[in-house]
Amino acid sequence: MNDPTEDRATGALLTRALSTYADSAPTDHHALLATVHHRLRRRRRARAVGAGVLACTAVAAGVTGVGVLRDGPIPAAGPSVPAAQPASAHADGPKFTTYEGWHWESYGTVQVQVPDTWTDTFYSHLWSCRPLVYGNSSEDVPKTPQVGRPLRGYVPLIGCPKVPEPAERVPHLWFGEANRSPGVYRHDHGWLEEVRVVDGIHLSAFGNDPVLLRRILDSAQPIDGQDAYGCSPTAPPVVGEGRRPTGPGLGGIGEVESIRLCGYGIDGLPRDARLLAGGEIAGDKAREVVAALRAAPAGSGPNHEYHCETTRLRDDLLITVRGSTGEQEVSVRYNSCNHNGIDDGTTGRQLTREALLPLVTTLYSPQLYPMILQRLTR
Repeated sequence: MNDPTEDRATGALLTRALSTYADSAPTDHHALLATVHHRLRRRRRARAVGAGVLACTAVAAGVTGVGVLRDGPIPAAGPSVPAAQPASAHADGPKFTTYEGWHWESYGTVQVQVPDTWTDTFYSHLWSCRPLVYGNSSEDVPKTPQVGRPLRGYVPLIGCPKVPEPAERVPHLWFGEANRSPGVYRHDHGWLEEVRVVDGIHLSAFGNDPVLLRRILDSAQPIDGQDAYGCSPTAPPVVGEGRRPTGPGLGGIGEVESIRLCGYGIDGLPRDARLLAGGEIAGDKAREVVAALRAAPAGSGPNHEYHCETTRLRDDLLITVRGSTGEQEVSVRYNSCNHNGIDDGTTGRQLTREALLPLVTTLYSPQLYPMILQRLTR
């Protein structure tokens, strides 16, 4: 393995990080980096943080000796107002009434609405360490509001500011920030954070528009059976138990009308799979995606030995194609040990870029695209 400090850009970032935390930084950081780099060769979400997290980890491992997901410091002052009660489904209309210009986001057992301009990302307590996470390039710092799921993988324990500098702040909604106590926390320049717990899932809304934040949190509700896209918070047997889908296959459901997408994350046993996100593709785009799925060559793969080292940490997609004469489930696996591919229950197919890219684009931001896309040339 090459020493990451051999790369000029990464070396500069490491130097800046070590200088920032020089009082606690280890002296033999080259040996430490080799160990940390191996530990960080995890799944795509851990790698998405890039050199910035590697730089932080080099310092934090020497400071704490531990690399696990942990939240940042809780403000010394307590919440300024009591936490609001979790919102329930609308009693005077359809269960999934959607605000105009908004959409549903799901995670675990909860769904919540956000404006369509809010984009998907990951987060850890390092979200407020902008220079370390994003490096020198100001172009990489988010400029639009975000919806974040927890980064799954090793995250260093570095003390970061409570919030970024005002010029670097963007509103966000974080799912699963479990170390935050419910309530409202006020920051400078009119920014605030409100934390609620809905069905055991912590929701943290941050911004400088309290009315908007309250509207977002008021829309949150437990998922009762299925979310707004039809995804179950509990992984079905096709995901949780690795069964093949049943049904006539993609060729036996008539004209394609829409595709339901459900992304599941497995951090332990498959039966513990958690709903990460739900989405939908409809109309001509859905027909193009299904055509790409059916055009993929028979077989399985590509598979990579790296995923055999992290078989307990993976993501699976379960899509349901609705046609004029029926529906068909299709499993899409892209980071399993030796079973990557597309399976509609009748034919196993290899992953192709044309088939996989529109699926992950619908659910995730570019930061979260699976690494296997880099190896798919078509």
